[in-house]
Amino acid sequence: MDRGQSQGKKKRAEEESTEGASTSSFISPEATGVGSGQYDVFLSFRGSDTRNTFTDHLYHSLIKAGTIPLCVFRDENSIPIGEEFGSEILDAIARSKISIPIISENYASSKWCLRELVHIMDCKKSASHIVLPIFYKVSPSDVRHLKGNFGNAFHSSREHFDEKDIQEGQQALNEVSHLIGWESQKIANGHEGKLIEHVVENVISKLREDFQLDVSKQLVGLDDRMKEIMNWIDNPSINARMIGIYGMGGIGKTTLAKCIYNQLSNKFVHVSFLPDVRETTKAPRYYVSAKSTNIGYTTEQKSSV
Repeated sequence: MDRGQSQGKKKRAEEESTEGASTSSFISPEATGVGSGQYDVFLSFRGSDTRNTFTDHLYHSLIKAGTIPLCVFRDENSIPIGEEFGSEILDAIARSKISIPIISENYASSKWCLRELVHIMDCKKSASHIVLPIFYKVSPSDVRHLKGNFGNAFHSSREHFDEKDIQEGQQALNEVSHLIGWESQKIANGHEGKLIEHVVENVISKLREDFQLDVSKQLVGLDDRMKEIMNWIDNPSINARMIGIYGMGGIGKTTLAKCIYNQLSNKFVHVSFLPDVRETTKAPRYYVSAKSTNIGYTTEQKSSV
């Protein structure tokens, strides 16, 4: 092979390895939030595998979820040839609460995807960063041991990687393969719509944990009360519920109300906890309200002290 053919082959390989990582950022106007500079979700994916299909459907489902659109980072264009892996992408990962690496067949053939994954796993170790991997038409075992078509894609591209990318990339792939995530072919017999529903529900649930009320971890004597109340709430024959908690001061009414709120908040679209109402109104002191609309019916729950 002459020099010109060799250079042409190398250029094509570089184009294939850089296409589709999440570096050139495009943020939907719907997902910009209030300009806090924080992202709810960062999507890492191999563009040639999933850009216009699964990742696109997941992205639009995420930004439409909830009453306030989520701020989701994804790219719109592939990385230009010759462009260095910049700090912008690393900042976006660090400023995201949740990263979703979509590990597809050719994910590990891109050094840019591997660098994203390395930084994602580093953020998971050093901060309260949540990683929810999706193994898209690949098995975690193949990712872990670099086997099958996934392993072949990685090994066929190694000659274009730096030694650091190879070592750190393999470590990151091994770590992510041990995380609890989703295997696309095992969810609803491969129906991707159901998989996306599961992912969106889980993301919303994780984000709502930021709004949990502060309750001491060392609680004594509340378990039986909580169990009694939750059994009553879970009664399917009752659609509307109001819970009254009364008793002398200092026995834990406020703490119990907070525990109920934390237990139920992830199940509803709208929730609120209003403390010290007595100081401003004639109403009872604590009021917890949650409302959710499901198919065919509306459930409302209230508790007061």
